[in-house]
Amino acid sequence: MNEYINKYVIHILAVTAISETVFDIPLENCAMITLTTRTPPALKRIKIRKLVVDIQDVEDTELYGAFTSEHARTIIKFIHSLPENITDLYICCSKGGSRSTGCAAALMLMSGRSDDDVWKNPYYTPNFLVFREMCREFGIDMPDEAVEERLRINDEAFRNAQKNKNGGKYERWQILW
Repeated sequence: MNEYINKYVIHILAVTAISETVFDIPLENCAMITLTTRTPPALKRIKIRKLVVDIQDVEDTELYGAFTSEHARTIIKFIHSLPENITDLYICCSKGGSRSTGCAAALMLMSGRSDDDVWKNPYYTPNFLVFREMCREFGIDMPDEAVEERLRINDEAFRNAQKNKNGGKYERWQILW
């Protein structure tokens, strides 16, 4: 367990939803990680601690813009550098459903929490490359079989939601404790 990550409330958010009105607590208590090639103009105006990781939403390490272990180390270093007053961590990608959820699931495991809220949500399709690389760089044993099992659980949640005509829990953002 990592006390630096454990204390954060994790918000999953689409980068397009970023605006000055999104934050319901003082900005000095917030930090943001964006995992996207799109940076909205509002992000530049908002005075918040942020890390922009310019990656594509791909899961093949051979493709241009794929998430790498260096990206994971950069994110972990950013989190460890955050001051004590940070309480909320916003994790964003283009639509708030893939790269951000892969990162959030890994951060939840790093903090000793369950990542079930991510994998069992049929709205999300976590980017397994982001998830796997984050876990591995943090030292969490995450063999490919464990990632594949999470993907199976996520696929099953999606299929059940489609069968029951329930698209999953999604609002403007998702808050994970």
